[in-house]
Amino acid sequence: MTPPNRKIFIELVELGDICLLFSTLGAVYAFTSGHRFFGFLESLETRHPIQVFLATLVLAVVWHGILRSNKFYRSRRVDGLLREVMDVSLASFLCALSCFLWLRLVCSHSRHSIAELGFISIVFGVVSFGIFVSTRLMGRALARVFRSRGYNLRHILVVGTNQRAHGFAQDVALHPEWGYHLQGFVDDQWWSEETASSNGGALLGGLDSIPSLLRTMSIDEVIVALPLASFYQQIAEIVASCRDHGIAVRSIGTFFDQQQPKRTAYLPGGVGTITLHDESWNAWGFMIKRLTDAVVSAVLLLALAPVFLLVTALIRLTSKGPVFFRQTRIGYGKRPFEILKFRTMVVDAEKLMAQVEHLNETQGPTFKLKNDPRITPLGKFLRKSSLDEIPQLINVLRGDMSLVGPRPLPVRDYEGFSKDWHRRRFSVKPGITCLWQVMGRSSISFDEWMALDMRYIDQWSVWLDIKILFQTIPAVFRGSGAV
Repeated sequence: MTPPNRKIFIELVELGDICLLFSTLGAVYAFTSGHRFFGFLESLETRHPIQVFLATLVLAVVWHGILRSNKFYRSRRVDGLLREVMDVSLASFLCALSCFLWLRLVCSHSRHSIAELGFISIVFGVVSFGIFVSTRLMGRALARVFRSRGYNLRHILVVGTNQRAHGFAQDVALHPEWGYHLQGFVDDQWWSEETASSNGGALLGGLDSIPSLLRTMSIDEVIVALPLASFYQQIAEIVASCRDHGIAVRSIGTFFDQQQPKRTAYLPGGVGTITLHDESWNAWGFMIKRLTDAVVSAVLLLALAPVFLLVTALIRLTSKGPVFFRQTRIGYGKRPFEILKFRTMVVDAEKLMAQVEHLNETQGPTFKLKNDPRITPLGKFLRKSSLDEIPQLINVLRGDMSLVGPRPLPVRDYEGFSKDWHRRRFSVKPGITCLWQVMGRSSISFDEWMALDMRYIDQWSVWLDIKILFQTIPAVFRGSGAV
């Protein structure tokens, strides 16, 4: 999990913990007293609405401070389970004590005695301890599973092999919860024997090899460990290359050549780094986009299930071969993935590519042929109506694609790119539809297509995605530019 996403996740966990404590208090009060907690609050608000509101707000702030001071939201990678249970015990005790003070304050004129309020607080402390221990154990188990399977990794390239680079590589190795995978180092030579002997990564080339590495490797961030003043020109060229690809650049180097006085933890929360270039989207917006993709794709797959089954049957009846067309495409961060579409061509159509490649009707590396002889009669209808795109909703649900984004390109097309700025389209997830879909589809030129992708990336917002989705519907019904 990258630092921006981790920050959002921690904020949601913090909010969830406070809601969990109030829910626990309500359930404990109802169980021990036999009265509804909300009825109790309503009676209090009738007499002292402002005082109760302020006291409850203070209680929430105090609970939040107690949880934070007991390391609830710090990495527990190097802490044992016993240490965490001890912190949870202390936090639960302090939360119960503050709960008793809150109840004593707001219930000063109620029918409850101090003994009753004390009993409620004790039960609340015990129950909250059990809940927190259970959720933390579950969190540890889930973290181990996700880390072991390599989910949500950010591939990084470190520029430099000095002591700072070595320290950073050690931090990444010790903190897998950051979600960083070290691809290797780039430098004109090994400057630190510790870095060379570590298992953090190999020396992939000199500083002049960075442009070619960005083209051929999956790299999401470049970490510069060199002194900024001494290597100003080289770093400026690195930033320019990364800007063309839409790759973030961060520096852990100093402005001048100086020794690192002590070990420094770099990336948690962005501490210890200087961002030299980063055009990535707002983390909250990205989370909303992913949530929307998951929900909408799931709903559409259920709603279109009859159409899905009908098209499957028609393909089976009208031509030999598999129902689905599977092909490796280049996705987010130049990561390959397998795309799913309904098959619209004859079997072994890709092997017949050489026979029709000279008939290409578009400029640039992409291939488009309006009357492609490899397309089946049913395939022409499926392409014209865009029904062949329906299985891509499975790619969206998996997370390989988004509903809206630049079209995923085959490896053949990607290898034909001649300009690095075209590759910036891989800094976001590919999508089923985008600006190209609502402004001409395959009838527009390659350069216009790339320009529209850049425009989408630069102007992205949740509202823009909504507009594109609604504008896609009439474009599909018109069948304009579909091949």
